[in-house]
Amino acid sequence: MKTLSVNSLSRDTRRPLVSMVLLAGWAGQSLFAQTEPVVHLNEMVISAQRSSHQISQTPSTVTLVPLDQLHLEGISGLDQALSGQPGTIVVSTGATGSQSSVFIRGASNHQTLFFVDGVRMNDRSAPYDNFLGSADLVGLDRVEVLRGPQSTLYGSSAMGGVIALDTARGTEGGTGFLQAEVGSFNTLSASAAISGGVQSLGYSLSINRYQTDNDRPGNAFDSWSYSGRFEGQTTPTVLLGATLRGLTSTYEEPGSTLWPSPGVVDIDDNLGTLYGEWQISDGFKSRLTGALHRQDYDWTAAWGQSPSENDRRIIDWLNTWSASPELEIVAGANYEKSRFEPDGSLTEDEVVAFYANGVYRPVESITLTAGLRYDDFDSVGDATTWRVGGSWKVAPTTHLRSTIGTGFTAPGSADRYGVPGWGQLPSPDIQPETSTGVDIGIDQEFPNAKTTVSATVFYNSFQNLFEWETQDFTTYEGMIVNRAEASTRGFELAVASRPQEMITTRLSYTYLDANNDTDDTRLIRRPRHTLDADVRLEPSDRWSVGLGLHGVADRTEGAFDPADYIVFRAYGRVRVWEEVVAKIRVENLFNASYEEVPGYPALPIGIFGGIEWTF
Repeated sequence: MKTLSVNSLSRDTRRPLVSMVLLAGWAGQSLFAQTEPVVHLNEMVISAQRSSHQISQTPSTVTLVPLDQLHLEGISGLDQALSGQPGTIVVSTGATGSQSSVFIRGASNHQTLFFVDGVRMNDRSAPYDNFLGSADLVGLDRVEVLRGPQSTLYGSSAMGGVIALDTARGTEGGTGFLQAEVGSFNTLSASAAISGGVQSLGYSLSINRYQTDNDRPGNAFDSWSYSGRFEGQTTPTVLLGATLRGLTSTYEEPGSTLWPSPGVVDIDDNLGTLYGEWQISDGFKSRLTGALHRQDYDWTAAWGQSPSENDRRIIDWLNTWSASPELEIVAGANYEKSRFEPDGSLTEDEVVAFYANGVYRPVESITLTAGLRYDDFDSVGDATTWRVGGSWKVAPTTHLRSTIGTGFTAPGSADRYGVPGWGQLPSPDIQPETSTGVDIGIDQEFPNAKTTVSATVFYNSFQNLFEWETQDFTTYEGMIVNRAEASTRGFELAVASRPQEMITTRLSYTYLDANNDTDDTRLIRRPRHTLDADVRLEPSDRWSVGLGLHGVADRTEGAFDPADYIVFRAYGRVRVWEEVVAKIRVENLFNASYEEVPGYPALPIGIFGGIEWTF
């Protein structure tokens, strides 16, 4: 078995990796130099129980993505932000604007759910990959990554985990933000955001413009994105609000260097919600969210066009009851109606779901959870999922946790009814994918070192996985069928530290063994080793510099094993005036040549500079 060792890497990759290892060792020797305590275990997360809880009282493995830290590192893309989280592998088919997929703990890309502003954003017929490849962090105030099967609270497509995004809320007094950046590949970007509040009304608005030629001919990307939230406390017990989030983009796709297939992808992806929350009593509140999600995709090539439209109407009813100081119950119902029109065909589906989850604390240091969900799909029938977990705060700085649960992913209506224009035949017997997953972890703070360490081991088994089966090798018509079984196991490590007042470090590492158990082969695009790290130096509040890396080793594409790679980035910021900051970043610092997906070269070295004004 290949391992992430210095000897397994090329000479060009080896030297910077050794430097980073030595730097990490130096930081580790400095861990106990400070006395100020850290508060990571007291951070509040929402996704794990769909209600607010401290991480130290949460059995699930969840990460609150540090948006403020990523901003200082010059990371503005959602895909890059997620790729730095443990257990979260992000793979892109090309450069900026291309499709991006998430493989959480080795689960397939369609088995990760994006939960945006209180509703499910994707399913088999409405994928997230174009959204993720283009989305930025502007206008978000919370991103959480919840790992492991989460169908009990979130339904279909949450077998690997959930990525929860919340549009920013208004702040009393008002703030604003303007930034512009230029750089390599004729890249231009600009963002603006404002938020504020007037009496009981809060608001936030953001807009982002991005364009680049990328590096390959015929590979330009152009996008507009926006977000907004309006929220008002109409009475002391009633809150009403609305959110908007949208993306419009054009991506010139040159295709793989192995099989060129040039074309243009036009995307319109818009999600709007209306919600109301009623505090019925001190211990009981009810929230009703209605949403409309529309996704338009248009592929244009020399041979013609292939358009698809997807409309989803969603109602989510969530109730939270604090029955006693020891017991909280979250229960609700979900309804979705979808209309999918790919390449002139029309398929429709409806789902009705009911769920309940209990959180019980017999003593302050122990938390027990148990949940159950029932989903009924008009197209393929029903599914029942469950999840139980427990956590123990052994000491104020030590948190043990474990969960076991099941998940499922329903076929899309196109999987069930077929799409003649794609050569996809109906598959009337297709059933949902199912999974069972277990994890055990520990979160440990070292207060004197201002350091938090989280470590988790996990195992998942998958059944009835979807595969394409060719029925006619003359026309290549086929269908989606249930065929494979798979399993994934591994280890996640995350370290966040401030060993000295002017030094901030973070590191995440994932070991993953992902196998197709049907034919005893490894699953593609799941590297055994993924490493992401960053060191930032802030000598004063006026300037900072930093160095980051992202490395991948020991992966397969089935027929061959792509090369390992490590990519470095450097960045810096300087405060020109009180509210104005100039910044620079260098991506792919050592100009590494690599491909996340074979045939789709990643960008070479790129230099970007910009300015931001906060008011």
